[in-house]
Amino acid sequence: MNKAALPLLLLLVLLGNGLRSVVSSAVFVSEGTFASFLKISVNKTSVIIELLLGAVLLSLLITPRLIQRFPARPLAAAMCLIAGVSSLGLAVLFWVAPPVATREALVVVLFPLIGFSLAALAPIAQMMTVWGGERHSKLLTGVWAVAMPAAFLVTPQLVRVIAPRYGLDIFFAGFAMVPFLLMLGLWMVREPVKETAGDEGEEKAASFALLPVLAVLITFEAVTTLVSLSGISAPETQIAAGLFAASLAYLIVRARRGRAAEQAPRAPVEGATLGVFAFLFFVNVATTGFYDTAYLVKHMCSNTLIADRATIGALAQVVAAMGATAILARMPIQRALMLAGAVITAAGLGSYMLYFGFPYYEVYLGSKALTGFGTGLLTTAAVFAVTGAAGRNAHLSLFIAFVIIVGTEVGLELFEILIQVMEMLSFAPDAVYSSVFVLQAVLVVVAMPFLFAKEASPDAIAAEGAKSPTAQQ
Repeated sequence: MNKAALPLLLLLVLLGNGLRSVVSSAVFVSEGTFASFLKISVNKTSVIIELLLGAVLLSLLITPRLIQRFPARPLAAAMCLIAGVSSLGLAVLFWVAPPVATREALVVVLFPLIGFSLAALAPIAQMMTVWGGERHSKLLTGVWAVAMPAAFLVTPQLVRVIAPRYGLDIFFAGFAMVPFLLMLGLWMVREPVKETAGDEGEEKAASFALLPVLAVLITFEAVTTLVSLSGISAPETQIAAGLFAASLAYLIVRARRGRAAEQAPRAPVEGATLGVFAFLFFVNVATTGFYDTAYLVKHMCSNTLIADRATIGALAQVVAAMGATAILARMPIQRALMLAGAVITAAGLGSYMLYFGFPYYEVYLGSKALTGFGTGLLTTAAVFAVTGAAGRNAHLSLFIAFVIIVGTEVGLELFEILIQVMEMLSFAPDAVYSSVFVLQAVLVVVAMPFLFAKEASPDAIAAEGAKSPTAQQ
């Protein structure tokens, strides 16, 4: 990798994960704002959000498998083409301005398609972090991690300011140019080693079959959609929940049988990565960022306060991610940083309880900044730990973006169900939200022991990866 190509590779890695994060984080604006952004009715917004998250999750699940079978650059170019064409389709749609029913039908198809294709770039960009060689791989890994919190700074401006100011037709036409330019950049950067595809041995992406996981994902998305549209007590929701439970049980049984059939102990590095995945999952369940904002909206706090709070939280997350990158470039202390980040995050989530007795501007901003800083610290450290894996675990590390998003969506649905149940039992609104805030902090505490499992040593992952030829390419 020559110095002239490094800035372009940095940009590709940043946008590869950043565009996915922009699309997936669009769900954190209010439903009214999101409906206004897409010029659709509010009652259709929940469907769009569920389909978007489902498309992102599906893409993050299958893309690591696709990377095994197809060269990375052509695969990324194909996804850029799909995203660009879909975005241009939305531009034409809003320029023509058809009836609302037609517009809603096309948005339901095109918007999740953009999410699917851009989400596929995240694991590809993560794989590209090793293209910089031993000298620059840590820098590229840090850029990949920073792209996630940076999206939380960019997305509100796109949704609330830029798109309405210039019109949705101009906005989506301009947005389409980004993946098209990425296609050009992909052909200007060359991979330092020859790509391989379809290796059935060491390049095994995961130890579970894909179809059972897809069944779990599809039934889970059905449950989340029905909870939003029909409520938790609706018969169709109960049926979907039963199907989800059955598919999840089948997946667990099949995974256990497959492990027993292998008759081989799990590699320490693989076990360590799964421990980090479990840690990340629970932390992202806890830190959705949706319900503390919903509390402020419910108590009629100003839009300025809510926007400032989101900006401060995102800035704190970016600062933490950059700081963690600088530290980890010199010292492999991933587990220590993950634990420190978890403690700070739990303290930030616990400080939300101050809202009930001290409803002050500084408390609202400070609690969000504390939570954001801790989340940025632990997420960046986890990314470094997982991407340091080597050998048969190398492709398993590409599922980190999937774990982050699935944890976020599980958190959204878990707390929505909790709120619905408590409202059915006639709990006071403050009691409902205090229960959510306490549970969020508890989930982060629950996540910490996964870093102390016998085989789960993220620092050992990095050390093993540093010794591996794969990690030094």
